Amino acid sequence: MLGHSPVMLDLSDKVAQAASGTAPVLIVGESGTGKGLVARALHTHGARASQPFVSLNCAAMPDLLVESALFGHVRGAFPAAVTDRAGLFVEARDGTLFLDNVTELSDALQAKLLRALQEREVCPLGAASAVSVDTRVVAAASGDVVRDIASGRFRQDLFDRLAVFHLRVPPLRDRPQDIPLLVEHFVHGASTRVGRDVTISAGAIARLRQLSWPGNVRELENVIERLVASARNHVVDAADIVVDGAPSPSAGAHPFADMPTLDELERRYLVYALQRFAGNRTRTAAALGIDRRTLYRMSARLGVPITGAELQGANSAANL
Repeated sequence: MLGHSPVMLDLSDKVAQAASGTAPVLIVGESGTGKGLVARALHTHGARASQPFVSLNCAAMPDLLVESALFGHVRGAFPAAVTDRAGLFVEARDGTLFLDNVTELSDALQAKLLRALQEREVCPLGAASAVSVDTRVVAAASGDVVRDIASGRFRQDLFDRLAVFHLRVPPLRDRPQDIPLLVEHFVHGASTRVGRDVTISAGAIARLRQLSWPGNVRELENVIERLVASARNHVVDAADIVVDGAPSPSAGAHPFADMPTLDELERRYLVYALQRFAGNRTRTAAALGIDRRTLYRMSARLGVPITGAELQGANSAANL
């Protein structure tokens, strides 16, 4: 959960609040935003951190397999049940059970999950009696849960039971100021895996901040992994960044077409002004109506270099 943007700081505060309890949590957000990391953070920073954390992806699995995985079964309950199985609710007893893509469960399994949450017990397939469990359930959904409820695909009563804490993970496009921090983290990991130090130039980071990232943080991580693995030298420049389906903004495009944040718009204007005056800080500060000291503070706050080759890289990326 890396990020210093307002939306991430707000999420961190809510995670800290939810982690201190044992009530169910529902995490919503687009695919690739890091809902699994939020679930892990809830467990790691809670009172159950020393107990098991187990997870299940509820999507694209037959009901029988999901029910067996969640609630367990006894030998002979169905043809493939050659031994007893405890089930994840029991395996996660006193710990946390993370159910990803929970809205993909069938209506019958939603009803059984609701009963398990209400009664704090599960009945394995083929068993004659139920088993008590004290398991915290954290669930995640990638789609529009409100729409799923309205269409009847997801039960309102299960939503109410799960969403004691309702957390939304923001898409990457809502927090572009976190991209440099995420890039640094991913570059370090990827460099370690390939066994050589690779850095990302300021111009490359500026280019990365201009992209829309429909695949969110997961897509950014994959792009950085590819850039580091294929780097021809130890520095990745803006020209090296090619992302499928992400056209470069044209020079004549409206500066607000991609709905930048105010910080992003300010950053772009600073890069433009520095380019306009060939890096001359005195003339740039005068054009912006500020003094040089304020210019330096602005540069540091926005992550825009104002001297040397890095400025040229940032300028080139701004014109892509």
